Amino acid sequence: KMGGQTILERTIEVFENDASCEGIHLAIHPRDRAQFSSLLRPYHKVKSLIDGGAERQESIHNVLNALTLTDDAIVIVHDGARPFITQDAIHQLLLAIDRHGAAIIGVKSKDTIKVVQDQYVSETLDRQYLWLVYTPQGATFKNLKAAYDYAKNQKFQGTDDASLLEFAGHRVFVVEGRYDNIKVTTEEDLLYAQAILNEKGDVGHV
Repeated sequence: KMGGQTILERTIEVFENDASCEGIHLAIHPRDRAQFSSLLRPYHKVKSLIDGGAERQESIHNVLNALTLTDDAIVIVHDGARPFITQDAIHQLLLAIDRHGAAIIGVKSKDTIKVVQDQYVSETLDRQYLWLVYTPQGATFKNLKAAYDYAKNQKFQGTDDASLLEFAGHRVFVVEGRYDNIKVTTEEDLLYAQAILNEKGDVGHV
């Protein structure tokens, strides 16, 4: 927990309090349905809990298949373990999707990135072109669902939503985000999360 709330609750709260968000749909493990139903009962924008799959890609595809939306509705996908996403970043992403059809959030790499094979450097990549990509990522419902359908038909396994959109032939716009939009999954992440909370003036503890 962070500040008396689960990481998921803190993440959901950002979208719950955002006027531009019309509904939240979560992919979950079937055995966790009762737990999540109880935990998320106070959040009125949580519209459905949908059984996920073996992999992230299958889980998101299950959610998209369960939705009934207009083609031009904007859908964004976000990791529940990224509680420090801001409403400003969400709004910038929505504007970019509205303008470009598909967009993601990322930050410029501060580090040198090397390709390593068998513990030896085989290539050093040009950092000026490298971005670290986070969630949320999104597109119009038509574009995103079609990209997931196409990936399944072609047996293509991507690493994020953008990779599927790219595979389907879409150009994906990048919105510059914040470095503190971290994914909290390890003990080290929790320590970093506590530092972020302290900086934001949150008196809670992880």
